[in-house]
Amino acid sequence: MLKYKYIIWDWNGTLLNDIGASLASVNDMLAQRGRLPIDIDYYKECIGVPIIRFYEKVFDMEKEDYNLIIKQYNEGYLYHLKDVGLTNGAIKALEHFKNNGAKQVIVSSSNNEQLCMNAKKYGVFDYFDAILGAGDYFAGSKIERAEAYLNKKNAKKEEILVIGDLEHDAEMANTLGADCILLTSGHEHPKRLKKAEIPLANDLFELVNLV
Repeated sequence: MLKYKYIIWDWNGTLLNDIGASLASVNDMLAQRGRLPIDIDYYKECIGVPIIRFYEKVFDMEKEDYNLIIKQYNEGYLYHLKDVGLTNGAIKALEHFKNNGAKQVIVSSSNNEQLCMNAKKYGVFDYFDAILGAGDYFAGSKIERAEAYLNKKNAKKEEILVIGDLEHDAEMANTLGADCILLTSGHEHPKRLKKAEIPLANDLFELVNLV
């Protein structure tokens, strides 16, 4: 029997392989400003929560309208999303936890309406007991939404597993008192994830074997 009764999934870079869409949108924005593109390694070294930390490293935010940056990024992201699919092993992992009776939840910094739309688009909406996205597009902390859901369920700490691809996912797991596994194939550079000193998986096939 699986010891976890609640699986808290991140979405972007964890279940959805959207790093290419995110990078392409950022580079579109840089091109519009006459600036050189960044590569995937630099993107992964800069990404973080809240997302303004990323933009402060990549753009001159003293000269930018943050609301415009967010708007342009989201428009570009949705445009490039047409080339995106689920992460390798996503369905296998979702089926694994479903077959073991765990309740699965997406807790994401992405806009909730967009998140639900994409979960339906990629055929995974029905795997989840809840989808908890943000009410805006500013990609802030998601910890409070996870806490509210788990408190409502009276979930025990030892029953919870957080799966993500950012240090912020490890921070959330620590706050919840939950176990955590981070994917090295997502948005954040593996060398940064190693600092969290928790189990890492190269992909979702490997992750299933860890639990």
